Amino acid sequence: MKKSLFKIAVGVLALFGFAASFVGCNSSTIGTGQQAAGGAPYEVIAVVEKPQWEGIVGDTLREIFALPVDYVNQYEPRMDLMRVMRSAFEGFIKIHRNVLFVTVDPSQQVGSSAVKNKYADGQLIVYVNAPSDEAMVKYLSENKEGVLKAFEDAERDRAIKLNSKHKEGVMIDKIQKMFGFTLDLPRGYTSRGTSGDSLLVTSFEYPVATQGIAIYSYPYNGKSDFELENLVRQRNNFVKNIPGPSDGSYMKTVDIYGPEVTYKRINGRFWAEMRGFWDLQNDFMGGPMLSWSTLDKENNKVICIDCYVFSPKHGQRDLLRGLEHLIYSVKFPSEEQSEQK
Repeated sequence: MKKSLFKIAVGVLALFGFAASFVGCNSSTIGTGQQAAGGAPYEVIAVVEKPQWEGIVGDTLREIFALPVDYVNQYEPRMDLMRVMRSAFEGFIKIHRNVLFVTVDPSQQVGSSAVKNKYADGQLIVYVNAPSDEAMVKYLSENKEGVLKAFEDAERDRAIKLNSKHKEGVMIDKIQKMFGFTLDLPRGYTSRGTSGDSLLVTSFEYPVATQGIAIYSYPYNGKSDFELENLVRQRNNFVKNIPGPSDGSYMKTVDIYGPEVTYKRINGRFWAEMRGFWDLQNDFMGGPMLSWSTLDKENNKVICIDCYVFSPKHGQRDLLRGLEHLIYSVKFPSEEQSEQK
């Protein structure tokens, strides 16, 4: 273990600042002179008239956007919903990052569409139409995941774009040197230490919150390396090197509430995605965790990017999603070469 042991930092968090199956998405051709879209991350402005907002349409909208985020320590909604009438859709509201137009009119057919960058750069506007309140409720209920995913994907794309412009070069270079891949780590991440050539920990510290990343690698022994039991075993083997604030305390994976593993391809690469919770052995701290494991074929190693959040008094949703977005920027040398061909 090198000099800087990775302390789980106790650092108030300031959080200011399309799904193809749901709708087709068309980019605006306004140009590059637009101002940036405003509003807080994961905030949606619903443009809905009063009769609908106070009736079953409004109830359905509130129910959909209040669906809980999985694998956080307390209830948090998938998106934060605000509402305005059509006559109030002007000024700074008109350039909000996420807008949902809900129109109930007997002349309308049931359907939806979306436009990017209509009034501001980075904006997504989703339009949903129906001839009656009942038809609108039915459509929204049947397509709620598509509605949510459209806005969540838009937030992800904004984060990826922002991270690519504001990189933490020192840490990116260190990760590439140790593990052979790059990712667009945003500014503010600092090293918390390394262990040999197989473990690196970095984190972004807020006054009372932490976004942490442990990257580690180990020899590949076969497909069973990506089974849940083995992923947990390897995680515990590495993160026990992340000590807590008291003597004899260290990070471990909670086994009472999961974790769970799913398999997916991101930018063509296979990943095992594990979600769950972490806590400390011999102490009282914890929070959500997620990790991605993939095979580095050239070096016959499993590479794991393990992320954790500590935020006991404030929201965890945005912190966790900020870490989730990083995986979309991961590139191995072979993938970069194929892109250049």
